Amino acid sequence: MNRTPRTDARSFRATTARLLTLLLALTLAASACTSGSGSEGAAPTITTTDDDPTETGRGWLDGSPADADASFGGGDEEAMATAEGDMAMTTTMASGGEAAESADGARVVMEEPIDAGPPRAGSIDDNESFQDYLAYLERIAGLGLPVRAVDVSTQHRVVVTGTNGLPVAGLPVVVRQGDVEIGSVRTGADGIALLHPSAMAGWDGAGQLVAVASGVEVALDAPTVEIALDQPGGVDGAIALDVLFLIDATGSMGDEIERLKQTVEEVTRRASALDTPIDLRLALTVYRDEGDAYVSRTFDFTGDIDSFRQALSEVVAEGGGDYPEALDEALADALTKPSWRNPDTTIQLTFLLADAPPQVGRQVDQPYDASMTMAAERGIRIFPIASSDSDDQAEYVFRQLAQFTGARFVFLTYGVGGAALGESSDIESIDYEELPLEDLLVRLIAEELADLTGTDVALPPAQSTTTTTEQ
Repeated sequence: MNRTPRTDARSFRATTARLLTLLLALTLAASACTSGSGSEGAAPTITTTDDDPTETGRGWLDGSPADADASFGGGDEEAMATAEGDMAMTTTMASGGEAAESADGARVVMEEPIDAGPPRAGSIDDNESFQDYLAYLERIAGLGLPVRAVDVSTQHRVVVTGTNGLPVAGLPVVVRQGDVEIGSVRTGADGIALLHPSAMAGWDGAGQLVAVASGVEVALDAPTVEIALDQPGGVDGAIALDVLFLIDATGSMGDEIERLKQTVEEVTRRASALDTPIDLRLALTVYRDEGDAYVSRTFDFTGDIDSFRQALSEVVAEGGGDYPEALDEALADALTKPSWRNPDTTIQLTFLLADAPPQVGRQVDQPYDASMTMAAERGIRIFPIASSDSDDQAEYVFRQLAQFTGARFVFLTYGVGGAALGESSDIESIDYEELPLEDLLVRLIAEELADLTGTDVALPPAQSTTTTTEQ
């Protein structure tokens, strides 16, 4: 069932930011772009460290985005003037806040920005209503969207617990057909490994499958199976928690990035104040697209919150051009470049804030479907946060990432009946609770911790009680 038509979420877009984005895109269209496929090589691996979580980390691993922007600008007034002329010839500006397209597909919104206050969001868990999700995938497939389809039609939920009844987190659960291993997935903080044999390259579609965890074998003959291990579950002492923010930093994300800077600071403060002790580290990957000042930049994990805050302050929204962005490349970098801690003993979360899908027509070393498989194998849950201009293609990809890694799909909301969803979405306003984004993110983190400890985790109060006026 289609959702209630939403109000125009694109009203978040500032006219100046959109014009600069288009001018830059048109300038770059006249120059040669580098290939997206890169050189062939071995499959990427995730960098792991067991270093002290309070260390400051390695900083920006491939250069600061601010330095890249400064170097990229160059003051080329002639090129900008040429782009302005090209824009006049190839772009028709839409009236009343509607989106217009240039010859290269760039979208521009001519509408005055409004003060919407702190962002609000909703979320759903497609694994809780898995059959509905499969129906959504089948229906959206009929639209012919350019996506990377992954067959998740077979799903088994393996629940692993210890002698104390608490979940065993970070444990590899191997899927075998006979003596052949066809794939593996790590349990999350809730002790659950979501297995999708139909998405594993080694499965021939027939024959009995078994799951093996710590030497205990169980037949995959039901949607949910349980494995009880002769070892304690849960965790002793502080919980190691690695959280990476993956942010689309193209021009269309200007409003959201400024709000996110405030949100992340508040989320970090409140997460650190949870009544469950945690060793929190934060990392950041920001991305744009080919032809921009940079494709992606990664700030390594650090337990120094001030250092992370400074890194976030260096991120500005610029560039982009056409609608899709370099999400394929950025997600691969987010998984492989920063120093994630040992997955056996660390809860690992990624929050992706974006409004556009990846460039699925481009050849890349590691497409997003390969990255989400890597994340599931590693035990990294990806929580996409869909932003203003998200359409059917973006929603499809974001929900894939969340469902496959056992996370929730989060989307910004814009008043009654409005949300950052595609026009063909099956999500309706009755399907979710709308909360301030910072409250929702802190709740998601707290739920992960509560699953592992088996106790409720009290949420620290917000720093202020500012009232948001919904549109």
